[in-house]
Amino acid sequence: MGRSFYVKMGRMKRPLKNKIIFGLSLAAVGILALALFVFRDGSRKNQLVVQSEAGASEKTAPSLNKQEKDNSSATKAVPNPKTASARESAVPAAPASSDSGTNQAAPSVKTSTTSTPAAGAPKIINNLVSWGFAKTSGRVIDTIIIHSSYNATGGEAHSVEGIINNEYKPNGVSPHYIIGRDGTIYRLVLDQDIAYHAGVSKLPDGRTNVNNFSLGIEIVEAMSESPSAAQYASLNSLLDYLHAKYSIKHILGHSDIAPGRKTDPWNFNWNKIQLGKME
Repeated sequence: MGRSFYVKMGRMKRPLKNKIIFGLSLAAVGILALALFVFRDGSRKNQLVVQSEAGASEKTAPSLNKQEKDNSSATKAVPNPKTASARESAVPAAPASSDSGTNQAAPSVKTSTTSTPAAGAPKIINNLVSWGFAKTSGRVIDTIIIHSSYNATGGEAHSVEGIINNEYKPNGVSPHYIIGRDGTIYRLVLDQDIAYHAGVSKLPDGRTNVNNFSLGIEIVEAMSESPSAAQYASLNSLLDYLHAKYSIKHILGHSDIAPGRKTDPWNFNWNKIQLGKME
């Protein structure tokens, strides 16, 4: 078919032949123009779609940024537990109150601390109480009174903590020192303060109000017991230290200043005291 077509074309007259060629060329140009138009139209639509999506993104972006700012603000508002704990731990605790208006440690042997001993001083554990004494300063100390006590309310009779909390505290009394059965020395009241340990009493030299110029030392023992060897050793060390510090003139038992009312120190051997009884 193709060959016969071209044969016939070759036999046509020239004007007609030119017209046909021109028409075909024109049709080809039209087809190309249409194809180009369609291509450009498609590209334009795609561009519009892209621009539309971009515009939507730009409109959405501010709300996202606002949300991020809100989240940032919320994050800043939430406290850091560690930081809060550190701040809280950095705040100093309120001092313990006492009836005497003095801030002192709670009466618990478990939380007591060992004081740094001065030259010649025995090892003493600070267990300062908040009752049984009066704050003062500049008083003259020249007398030491030795006592005996035990936990009579039940439980361990030799419990230092039991004696402090069950015997001393309810009665509002306290010695300056107490020596446990194992020889451990506890300080309950500072030397310069007046401890309520002697009660109604009178020294052989006629002076009364013995608390005002004396120090009280308690020995842990029951009425049927005697002080232990460790207690005698610690008592001697403490007496030597206090005698040198305050120029002590009198070392007596509770029964010596309150006869008929007190019988302690019980079963006490004064011969085991190096300084002896000083009346």
